[in-house]
Amino acid sequence: MRFLRTNNSLASAGTLLLASAVTVAAQTCALPSTYRWTSTDSLATPKSGWASLKDFTHVMYQEQHLVYATTHGTTAGWGSMNFNLFSNWTDMATASQNQMTSGTVAPTIFYFAPKSIWVLAYQWGPTAFSYRTSTDPTKANGWSAGQPLFSGTITSSSTGCIDQTVIGDNSTMYLFFAGDNGMIYRASMPLGKFPGDFGTASTVVMSDTKNNLFEAVQVYTIQGQNKYLMLVESIGANGRYFRSFTADSLNGTWTPQAATESQPFAGKANSGASWTNDISHGDLIRSNPDQTMTVDPCNLQLLYQGRAPSSGGDYGLLPYQPGLLTLQR
Repeated sequence: MRFLRTNNSLASAGTLLLASAVTVAAQTCALPSTYRWTSTDSLATPKSGWASLKDFTHVMYQEQHLVYATTHGTTAGWGSMNFNLFSNWTDMATASQNQMTSGTVAPTIFYFAPKSIWVLAYQWGPTAFSYRTSTDPTKANGWSAGQPLFSGTITSSSTGCIDQTVIGDNSTMYLFFAGDNGMIYRASMPLGKFPGDFGTASTVVMSDTKNNLFEAVQVYTIQGQNKYLMLVESIGANGRYFRSFTADSLNGTWTPQAATESQPFAGKANSGASWTNDISHGDLIRSNPDQTMTVDPCNLQLLYQGRAPSSGGDYGLLPYQPGLLTLQR
């Protein structure tokens, strides 16, 4: 090969090979068998009139952080908001908090690449779950009218369908959700029909006690691997925590991975957080914003909701605020 005849070319070839090796290595981190995190303090406090900021969903947009969340008023009920774009997590405290005129509670934001559209999925619309679309996800009140995402119902649940997440592979879009009843549910549709209504039918993919499979289910593609990661919020003796499960396909069987309160995916036992016992509803920081919900296992971070351990009372008034966990390897 002609390009190997000079020292400069050899050096260039060697650099390319080294870069390729580094890229491959970066894509092949295994998930830890035991998780250990460090935590920030609270990253932001609710603006005047709001008691809490919670249920965070996050994407990177134009190399900045974009976060949507649920709110609860100090006197009124549930609402929705986003933060102005910010560059560093330390800037979240001063980023403007923008109230939405429509309720998009427990949101999930992602870019649906096949149709070049942003999607915001949420609960408590006219149907169990709904969605809105936009070409500019930074505008809190620039989303389309709500459309049905899932029109079904579930039994043996005091809340009904709750805390959806949406994820896709090469051919299919999947909806996962909880019911505060010890069950995790799944529905699906062909990729080409999304965005649209998943219909009325769902399948129970996991069942356990209510506390072990409570709510806030999230599902991610693990970068560089043919594997998927599910997080489910649980109720423990020491507060809310996340259990993790893995599967080889989105319509496959989920296997416990870090699934006890003493050795959780993330909780009081391993969070490193001093300001909160709860490690509750949030989102892993994704390596791209699209429907694959891809995360880099070498650089896991979790945007979560926490609260002062001494706080109590009405659930809506609990002073949840954002914090960030960073995995230690």
